[in-house]
Amino acid sequence: MNYAIIAAGEGSRLRQEGFRSAKPLVKVCSEYLVERLIRIFKNNSAQSISIIINEESVELKQFLDSRDWQVKINLIVKSTPSSLHSFWNIINRTGINECCLTTIDTIFSEKLFQKYISYFQKHKDIDALMGTTKYIDDEKPLYVQTDEEGSILAFCDENTNNSISQVSAGVYCLRQKSIKKVDDCINSNISRMRNYQRSLIEANLNIKSFDLGKAIDIDHVEDIKKAENLIYNFNTNILCVKRSKQYSPNSQNKDEQIITQVYENLFKEGFDTEIKEETQIDFNKEYYPLVISMARNPKVIKEFEKWELKGSKIINSSASCLNCYRERQIRILQHHNIPIPETQIITTDNEISNLDCIKHWKEFWIKRGDFQTIESIDVIKVSNKNDANEILKNYKSRGIDSAIISEHIEGDIIKFYGIRGTDFFDYSYPIKDKFNNQINTSKERIKIDEKKVVATCQKAAEVLGLEIYGGDVAVDKNGNFYIIDMNDFPSFSPCKDKATESIIKLLVNYS
Repeated sequence: MNYAIIAAGEGSRLRQEGFRSAKPLVKVCSEYLVERLIRIFKNNSAQSISIIINEESVELKQFLDSRDWQVKINLIVKSTPSSLHSFWNIINRTGINECCLTTIDTIFSEKLFQKYISYFQKHKDIDALMGTTKYIDDEKPLYVQTDEEGSILAFCDENTNNSISQVSAGVYCLRQKSIKKVDDCINSNISRMRNYQRSLIEANLNIKSFDLGKAIDIDHVEDIKKAENLIYNFNTNILCVKRSKQYSPNSQNKDEQIITQVYENLFKEGFDTEIKEETQIDFNKEYYPLVISMARNPKVIKEFEKWELKGSKIINSSASCLNCYRERQIRILQHHNIPIPETQIITTDNEISNLDCIKHWKEFWIKRGDFQTIESIDVIKVSNKNDANEILKNYKSRGIDSAIISEHIEGDIIKFYGIRGTDFFDYSYPIKDKFNNQINTSKERIKIDEKKVVATCQKAAEVLGLEIYGGDVAVDKNGNFYIIDMNDFPSFSPCKDKATESIIKLLVNYS
């Protein structure tokens, strides 16, 4: 593959802000811009790299001449009136008829760039493959309008109806038909790269777009820090883990939506991110230093424990997920004096009639003690002993050895969501539970001490070790409140967007 770098600009905005060297000698993460591009191109099978610089860039020429780059460098020293004229000079000096061209100041993901080059090489019918980004930070972006297949329909200076979501990233893979059009443009006094790109559309060439993720240009001194942060994100490998459907009763779509949205937002921020369903992870071959997980499969949790011993940060941790198994959860909350309804842990070969606690309860709840909810019968309200005994028999037949018996609290139900380490906390009064049972039927809400409720929920998450959590609070007619359930990584369906933002902040703190 032949590569070309346009580095003939003056970098006037950087000079006005105090940077005295040529723009290609801006250092980002201890590496000059031109040095970074040469390294990336070499890692992607560069046969030659053509670089055009202006005649005033004496320091840059000395730097390029001083190194053995271990690849053929075609250095062209010529001041040109535009970037298109620079490209035209490269073509005429080298005779290349296929290349990847970049501007000197574009910062992109090396991993996605490798996929970009591979895609271009595999699809020989493409005349031009334009690198694009959905991150818009340029002063004069070139908007790229595409159809559903990624074919480029137009290049626009403005996004008048806000219908275009991507812009040019300053990276272009071009074949012979596209390269030949450069001559036509120069002869027609076309001087801007964006007008050259429009000429490719007018010529009915096969022009496609390729999403390079988050990409930025360095035009100002403040952009250098942005670029370093972005490169840091590129090097941060994060695995997002979907919950298996069997562990999301009546919430499969909601659970998938939140983890997918987190993944998509991480990708937009430039993180090296993958997403997998929990049973698709190959623990014999794979390892990730940072994991955002909705997993509940006990075997997967055990494997995550091994990753944690190697140094992996997993949110939520394997220990906190195990703490949400109901019997363990109840014991931890009781130990830390977190208010919960009157509760007893029993074995499933018990007879309900033998329990003194239920004699003064009109209604009570039975919950499986070993795990979270998988079936509707795993958390169910009952009012008579016969039904309760049948539920215990069901648990016993399924190999469930323990059950939780809790008093039913008549009153309001609050559903809450939180993310520790951020300022995010949200609660509401839903009208149905996850199994579509009616709740909060009264029009009047019972008065509560809001600060105390929030603090108690946050304390419960802390003692369980949960960073991303949700749960339910029951409020009796006197305003007394009790935590009736805590969950690791809920769906956040009423507040998904705000929760996603806070989850990203949490991950950034760990990356």
